[in-house]
Amino acid sequence: MIEWLIKFQPTIRSVWIPDGVITSPELLDRMLKNLKMMIRFDLGSIKTDETIQIMEPISSRSILVWKPYWITLPSILNGTNSMIRLYYSKLAPKDINTILKEWQMGSKLQKLEYLEIKTSLLLDDDIYANEVLKDLNVTVIDGYDERPMGVILKDDDDNVEEIHYPSRVERVHNLIRNDGMIGSIFRSVTYGKTVFFNFQVWRRET
Repeated sequence: MIEWLIKFQPTIRSVWIPDGVITSPELLDRMLKNLKMMIRFDLGSIKTDETIQIMEPISSRSILVWKPYWITLPSILNGTNSMIRLYYSKLAPKDINTILKEWQMGSKLQKLEYLEIKTSLLLDDDIYANEVLKDLNVTVIDGYDERPMGVILKDDDDNVEEIHYPSRVERVHNLIRNDGMIGSIFRSVTYGKTVFFNFQVWRRET
């Protein structure tokens, strides 16, 4: 299937590849280098050595990946994705902290609208949160903060492809960028040793 797409349709609007289709680092590398995913790229878990890593960004407006141990911090920072969802990620809290700092500086992640990372906690929940927020000048907001209920994914013609609804929470930590954009940081679900980290970018209506 992957080879057919590369040969006959190397540019594709949206693609969903289920668990177990990608069975080697070579196939993963060939797919990412030769397929241009325009709007959505959804990928189930892959059957490869968990030591493999990619440094290049993934060319899709939205990416949703299960067990993305192979996606590195440089891949995210150098991308132009609007929506990133990584489930069972191995990114450390310091990596998420770097993502937030780079977004606030404005030189990277300029198109990012929503980031969601599901990860296993190797630290105490409060320690994890403190590392994520380390050295960030955030404002704590309790209750409704005017944050939009949905994150809208659109194509080049402004057609709606997807509306994702982040969880509503009682408390968020807001980062403010120089251009007035707000980045709301929150944990939507925490149970056992698993946490959902969320980052939603929006602008306050005037």
